[in-house]
Amino acid sequence: MTTTGVLTSLLHTPGWPWWTAASFAARLPVTMILLALVLAGEAATGSLATGAALAGTATAANGLAAPWRGRRLDRGELRAGLQRATLTGAAAITALAAATALQVPTPVLFVLAAALGASLAGVNGGFRTLLSAVVPGEQLPRALTVEAVFVEVAFVTGPALAGVLALVLDPSAVLVVMAASAAASAALLTRVPRLQPPETRPGQAAWRTPGTWPVISIAASLGIALGVLEGALPARLAEVARDPELAGPLLALLAGGSAVGGLIAMRRRDLAATPGPTAALLLAVLAVPLLASGATESLLVLGALLALAGAPIAPLNALGSILLQRRVPAGRRSEGFALYLAATLLGVGAGQLLAGAALPVAGAAPLLTAAGVVPLAAAAAVAEVTRRTRTRRGTRRARHRTRRTRTHQGLRPRA
Repeated sequence: MTTTGVLTSLLHTPGWPWWTAASFAARLPVTMILLALVLAGEAATGSLATGAALAGTATAANGLAAPWRGRRLDRGELRAGLQRATLTGAAAITALAAATALQVPTPVLFVLAAALGASLAGVNGGFRTLLSAVVPGEQLPRALTVEAVFVEVAFVTGPALAGVLALVLDPSAVLVVMAASAAASAALLTRVPRLQPPETRPGQAAWRTPGTWPVISIAASLGIALGVLEGALPARLAEVARDPELAGPLLALLAGGSAVGGLIAMRRRDLAATPGPTAALLLAVLAVPLLASGATESLLVLGALLALAGAPIAPLNALGSILLQRRVPAGRRSEGFALYLAATLLGVGAGQLLAGAALPVAGAAPLLTAAGVVPLAAAAAVAEVTRRTRTRRGTRRARHRTRRTRTHQGLRPRA
C-alpha cells in the first residue's frame, strides 16, 4: 500500500484523527521542555546554566518515573488515566510559569521542574497502548509507524514554536502555551474510545517479559548515540568557525530525515516480519553517516549526513513499538512502552554526560565519530544474536527430522 493509501485508510478510521490530535498535543510540551526551561530559568535567575539544570531535572524525572507511571496507567481505564495525567501536567506547567514570573527561590523551581517531568511521564506510552482501541488489529503496525513519524514532526515543531514564542513574547508565554496544549489533549481525548484493563492483569512485569530486553537495549543504544551527537555538535561547529546555535537547525534536519524514513517504512505491511535483520540494517544505516560526520568541515555536507542518519530513527522506533505490542501482554503495555521511552531518554542523558566529560580531552570531531560507533556495535550484536538464534533453530529442526525418520523406520529414537 502507498503512503497516501495508508494515511487515507487511517483518516477514515473513526477515532484515529482525534487520537492523533490528542497525542500530538500531549507530546508537544515534552518537545518544548528543553528550550522553555532553559529560557525560563535564565529569566528567573539570570543564569543559563540554571535553566539547563532545570531542563535536565525535568528530563531525568520524566525518564525515571515513566515505567512506574506506565504501570499506573495500565491499572485503570486508560483514556481517563491519560486525561488525568495531561491535566496534571498542565497544572504543573502553569505552576512553573507562575513561579518564574514571581521569581521564587531557585530550589522551588527545581522541585516544580521535577514535578513537571514526572507528571507527563508515561503519557506517550499510554497513547501507544490506547491506539489498539482505535484502529483494527491488522492496521496497528502501520498505525504505530505513522505514530513514529508524528513523534519526529513534534520534535521539529516544538522547539521551533518555543523559540518563536520566546522571541515574540517571553519565556513565560512558552510555558503557558505548553500548559494549554496539555489541557487541549485532555479535551480531545473525549472523542477517543475507552480502553478498560483486562480482568486479570499479568503478574509478570513488562521488563521481565521474554524478548523485551533486546528491544529496550536497542532504544538505549539509539539514545546514547543521539545524546553524544547533541552534546558534541555545537562544539564541533565552534571548531570549524561556525555559530554553535546552528546546531538547532542541523538537528531539525535529523528529525526531518527521520520523518521521511518513517513515511517510507509505512509502505511495508509488517515492519517486524524479520525483526533481527531489519533492526541490524537500520542501526547500520544510522551508524554510517554518523561515522562520517566527524571528518567533514562543510556545513552542507554535515547537514546532508545528519538528514541521512535520521532516516532510520522513526522506523527503528516503530519496529520497537510493534515488537513490544506483540510481546508484552495486555495490561502491561503502557508500562512496556514507557520502559522503551525511559531507556531512550536515559540513553540520551548518558550520551550527553559522556560528551560533556570527553569534549575537553578528545575534542568534538572524534565524539561525532563515536556517536556512530554505538549503533554500529549494536547492529553487530543484533546480527550475531540473530545468527545464533537461527543456528539453534536449525539444529533443533535437524534433530526433530532425524527422530521422525528413525521412528518411521521402526528404530528407537536416541535420548
